[in-house]
Amino acid sequence: MQATNGLAVLFRSCTRLIVCSIAVALGAMAFAATASASPTETYLAVGDSLAFGYSQQIFNEHEKGGDPPHYFENGYADDYATLKGGAANLYNLGCPGETTDSLIGNRELGTAMAETLGTTDEAACAYRYVDNLNLHHNYGGAGHSQLEAALEYIAAAPKSKPVKTLSLNIGANDQLHAIHKCEAEVKHEFETEGKSKYGKTPEEAGKNCILASVGPLFKHILTNLAGILYVIRHGETFAPTFGRHGLNYTGKIIFQGGYDPFGAVFTPGVELLPGSNLLLQALNFNEATLVAEFGGCFANPQPTFNPATVGKPAAEPPALQAFTNMANFTTFEGKKNGPDIHPTPLGYQELANIMHATCG
Repeated sequence: MQATNGLAVLFRSCTRLIVCSIAVALGAMAFAATASASPTETYLAVGDSLAFGYSQQIFNEHEKGGDPPHYFENGYADDYATLKGGAANLYNLGCPGETTDSLIGNRELGTAMAETLGTTDEAACAYRYVDNLNLHHNYGGAGHSQLEAALEYIAAAPKSKPVKTLSLNIGANDQLHAIHKCEAEVKHEFETEGKSKYGKTPEEAGKNCILASVGPLFKHILTNLAGILYVIRHGETFAPTFGRHGLNYTGKIIFQGGYDPFGAVFTPGVELLPGSNLLLQALNFNEATLVAEFGGCFANPQPTFNPATVGKPAAEPPALQAFTNMANFTTFEGKKNGPDIHPTPLGYQELANIMHATCG
């Protein structure tokens, strides 16, 4: 549309016939080239609700219509594909609620990996198989995991559009599960015994429970992440375990690091989950080191979303309010749209900007 408008301006502004004719011809050629350009590669997005482009408000507003996935085409994967220009065709496998375990799944591939990783027996993508909601690209076969779907697509992508960029974000739901588990455990202790082994008050006990779980949790996330990256790089070895052809992926891998939605959303220096910024910083550091071992690039949004981690605590509340839905207190037909840990459209765009600036 902009190219068409540009031609109209040329028509109106030209005063000399020869100059005008040349300009219009060049403009038409540029417009035709843009219109006819087609993707020469595929960008494969793998991950959880962030890859999917989820927000609670969009879900609430379209739930009655079956929650069509095209309403969620404003996530970081879409924004990053736009930044890459017309060269990249987006194939988005993201599944809301996905953990490092469910991304692997509990079928043949999960069983083969569990022998080494010790993963839990978690079924694939509950958003699709339990809630019966559609993904941008549904996986083939009942119980098919996202990792299996990724291996399949890398091998089956058209030769004219091979997968040359793969982004991955995963692990945030592992952390949420640990937080919710601590909340439930501490609540049960105080309701049944009037005390907790973690602390004198529910607040203290909740914090100490989370701290006690951090070591095993981070080890679990990093172990599974190593397994996922290894399988992607060695698809020829693992795809036959679930009856498919595989390909060893040698292209670009971008791992989307984490931001802390439970940081200082409202008051500088006062985190909703005390200590969460430093814990996430440690996890991001270890993930970055691991990703580099597999030739990947780590995109870290924490300094932008949580400026307190780089010595600017006063800037954290405005950043989290602008980039996340944690300060979203609107409702839709009586349903709360927040607080929601997912990014705002501006936040999703910022995630994509960081990916593009860091990893190309």
